[in-house]
Amino acid sequence: MRISNITALCAAVSCAGLSADELTLSGGASRLTGNVRSIDGAGVVILDSPHSPTPLRLRGAAVDKVEFETKNPPPEPPPGLIELTNGDRIPAGIESMDDHQLTVLSPVGGRIEIPRDALASVQLGVRNTRSIYSGPRSLEEWTENEPDAKNWTFKDGALIADGSATASRDVGLPRRFILRFTLKWQPRQTPNFQVHFADPMKVKGEPCDRYYLQFGGAGLEIKRESATGKRFNTIVQLNRTPNQYTDQLIRVEIRLNRDTSRLHLFINDEPEGEFIDPIAPLPDGSGITLVSHASNGTTQEIRAIDVIELDDLRTRHHAEDRGDPETDSLISREDDRWSGRLIDIRTSNGARVFRFKSDFQDEPMEIPEADVSTVFFASPEDAPAAGKNPPFVLKTSGEGSLSVTSCSFTEDKASAVHPLLGPLEFRRDGITAMERSEP
Repeated sequence: MRISNITALCAAVSCAGLSADELTLSGGASRLTGNVRSIDGAGVVILDSPHSPTPLRLRGAAVDKVEFETKNPPPEPPPGLIELTNGDRIPAGIESMDDHQLTVLSPVGGRIEIPRDALASVQLGVRNTRSIYSGPRSLEEWTENEPDAKNWTFKDGALIADGSATASRDVGLPRRFILRFTLKWQPRQTPNFQVHFADPMKVKGEPCDRYYLQFGGAGLEIKRESATGKRFNTIVQLNRTPNQYTDQLIRVEIRLNRDTSRLHLFINDEPEGEFIDPIAPLPDGSGITLVSHASNGTTQEIRAIDVIELDDLRTRHHAEDRGDPETDSLISREDDRWSGRLIDIRTSNGARVFRFKSDFQDEPMEIPEADVSTVFFASPEDAPAAGKNPPFVLKTSGEGSLSVTSCSFTEDKASAVHPLLGPLEFRRDGITAMERSEP
């Protein structure tokens, strides 16, 4: 199932600290705040609003997205991520598994029993990713080393450039990181952005090893600058011009693993591909430089800059060929692989053990949970159908995403119905957002 206009809500909500539920109305131009009481199967939202003596009743087509108030810090992310056959994700720890179902413990949803034929994969060793930077928080933190910052202003969490301007900051980029930011420009104007990353922050104009993303009238590119040899080399090129983004906005996510020379690009939450940097040595800088090459009188802004440490082991395993879809597959943390059937998950001597019957061995193997990276489950021909796509997607902390038909709320609980799992109950403070699915 594809979801329209998905943003990195978990990060955005935790950073913004919403003080009330916030509704984005159809088209994104208008917003309402208050306390959401319920959302039914037809999409009707009942909202307690401080501007109305009685609850507001908003028809389904009027609301695109609900972001929920964050009163408390999100619960600690669990070590596992469960993916269902319809693409939904549940962050949870594993309790047990038998021939019929997997039982997991979710910090948001409590104990959940998942039918085996509704399982697509289980990823383990999912650790809490470390936030390196989130901002911008002020103009000074990006311009203190820039001698002339007169063309920059800071407003509502955005750095706004009027004409030509440069800003930079050493954010301490690790060897593997995720860089996210949002670029926005004015209607009937042509943007001209550059965002340099893995930047050693050399003297302006001095050749160095780094990357930069360039976005303007000709489209989007990621180039590799080199201190020796050919100075500029194109790594990524997208011939997608600014007029194709009708809201004058793009969200960019770059995942860079400098240990493997691999770079992943996402635009507006859609993957654009994986790319290899063939040039040695790899850039080892830890800074980011923002450059506006716009003409005077042209304003453009950058906001929602997030840097997160990248743990791509589970991403790599999940992206690889899982093998025969008619059998279970198990991948260890050391990259050993087996096909066959996962018999069960049980506790032995105080630790969980995966009992896996390989196609090439007579007796089941007993693999400690700490040694397991990913399990892919067979896709039986008689697997239950989920029916038509439910109208909403419920977002939870820790990368959770669940399709639901309706949701009702109390002060601290939320109750929803899932097409594969049936009725579910969640901690309200673990829910970050609810979005309308694509029809």
